[in-house]
Amino acid sequence: MRGVPHNLGALDTNARYHPVNGSTPEPEGDSLSSSSNSPIRPDPDESEFYNGSNDSQSSIGATFQDMAVTEEHKVPAGRLPAEVLIGIFSKLNKPQDQLNCMLVCKEWARNCVNLLWHRPVCATWEKHERICKTLSLPVPYFAYSGFIKRLNLAGLSKEVSDGSVKPLAVCTQVERLTLTHCTQLTDGGLIDLLTDATHLLALDIAGDSEITEASMKVLAQYCHRLQGLNITSCRKISNESLIMVAENCKYIKRVCSSQLL
Repeated sequence: MRGVPHNLGALDTNARYHPVNGSTPEPEGDSLSSSSNSPIRPDPDESEFYNGSNDSQSSIGATFQDMAVTEEHKVPAGRLPAEVLIGIFSKLNKPQDQLNCMLVCKEWARNCVNLLWHRPVCATWEKHERICKTLSLPVPYFAYSGFIKRLNLAGLSKEVSDGSVKPLAVCTQVERLTLTHCTQLTDGGLIDLLTDATHLLALDIAGDSEITEASMKVLAQYCHRLQGLNITSCRKISNESLIMVAENCKYIKRVCSSQLL
């Protein structure tokens, strides 16, 4: 039956996650998303599907013991508390400025890298290639894949294929995944992104006409924290697979679809 997209409320990033199938409970005090106090600015390019109080921000600051430097060898600016440095870096409008700050010293680098990689810009194929190349480094200086919380390939849309998303499958900490109007994307590529994506809160695949129930089954299997799903114009997705998602994703609050159960 057709109907208007359902809006089941804003996504709640503070809800508790209750494990299923006898899995080990999470430590008391953990939240479903990263810190909501992050200074990361909202992304104006994200679709309206994400509008609401579901601002899944990343935790800021990295801890790398191998990068520790003694207090006497720090430059004056390096002695600033991490929270002060992060607050300053978050005011920078251009990613290039944040990259320049990373080159100043190790202390700046480890407190700026999260800001730079929280939401990597994949607006062009050149940037996409650089990101994938960095993620594929055998011994990276930072654990870049773990910093990425938002992944948006909508800017490349119709040119996105299974091969172009496979290098991004290492990003298992993603909370928001936007792949709208990627008409060449099939289950093969999406399943790679969803496998082990246990932190995923929102998935937007509106207009991805080749996606089927196979992807929804993987979504139900791994993404138990899911709160929002946009499958508008995904006509190959069956009602049965959506029921499976609803049964396994207990926190689901918002579903947008051109076809209702």
